[in-house]
Amino acid sequence: MSYSSVFRKRMLAKGGNAYDRRLRSASRDFQNWFDNALGKELVTIDGIEQYAVFQDQNQNNNKDLSDDKYIVVEKTSNIEVGSYVNWRGSTWLVFTDEHKTIPTHKQAKVKESNHVIKWMIGDKICGNGEGYYAYIQNQTLYTLGVSTSGNHSWIVNAKMTMYLPNTEESRNIKIGQRIVIGGAIFQVMFKDYVSRKGLINYLLEQDFYAEDRDNLELGVADYYPAKNSDTNQEVEEPSVPESEKVVTISGADKARIGSTQKFEASVFQDGTALSEGITEWTIADTEAVATVVEQTDKYITIHIVNNFQKVGSVITVIGKTADGTIGSKPVNIISPY
Repeated sequence: MSYSSVFRKRMLAKGGNAYDRRLRSASRDFQNWFDNALGKELVTIDGIEQYAVFQDQNQNNNKDLSDDKYIVVEKTSNIEVGSYVNWRGSTWLVFTDEHKTIPTHKQAKVKESNHVIKWMIGDKICGNGEGYYAYIQNQTLYTLGVSTSGNHSWIVNAKMTMYLPNTEESRNIKIGQRIVIGGAIFQVMFKDYVSRKGLINYLLEQDFYAEDRDNLELGVADYYPAKNSDTNQEVEEPSVPESEKVVTISGADKARIGSTQKFEASVFQDGTALSEGITEWTIADTEAVATVVEQTDKYITIHIVNNFQKVGSVITVIGKTADGTIGSKPVNIISPY
């Protein structure tokens, strides 16, 4: 082999051009750091065993609502939004992934699952009887937590937001479906597939426990009707209403940190605007990004916290009318520059 051939082979091993050489150098630097990192531990991600490095997040950044972590893995890892990470005996849910400008590795934010959700699919419990790990957070701090029944009666109306991986079974959870959280019954009033690819966000409203329907010991709502039903019986499709009411929420698709944003709601029926307004606003916000400044039956004004670590977060503004019609708008949090 000639000297020139050997030289070209050695140069190609380092990279055929300046960009490739710098990228391979950066990859070697990362691998050296990764191999010797103190936070490196053996974990399983969606059932595949591999090494990962965990990094703490400042608790002041999310008002101590959750012990979030950053996870760093090699670029060949199968990690993605919605993945389950088993670490130190706990199950963590991947919430956001970072699109690296220099693709030497993968990095994501994870939240520890705090509840196992079970629901009936036919006469069987989902997840082969085990259910699914979920991340759930109380959203009542953005609402009154009560609603009126008649003119004078007040009833509990707590809100929860729940995240599950986007799977075939979780996609089949319907609006109005009831589930058990912490011994209480909640009903799905809204679900969002769009804001976080790989996860489904459900907004839940508290419902009443029914002894003849719900099995609190197993943690499954509507357990007895499903067990006693004839699985071979044809299911009657719900009738489509002749006229559909729609709530639209207008406002910015992106909100800069430190800014104040106003979102207005309009109610339509058969394309005609109605004078009806919103009776209840909710902000689905797991990152403690937004605070409510003002709200009326026509609009809500929120303030976005001035914190660069919130860049990339997603919140959802949700409005509900008196008859339960819901409109929503996802908002991406961006840099002020």
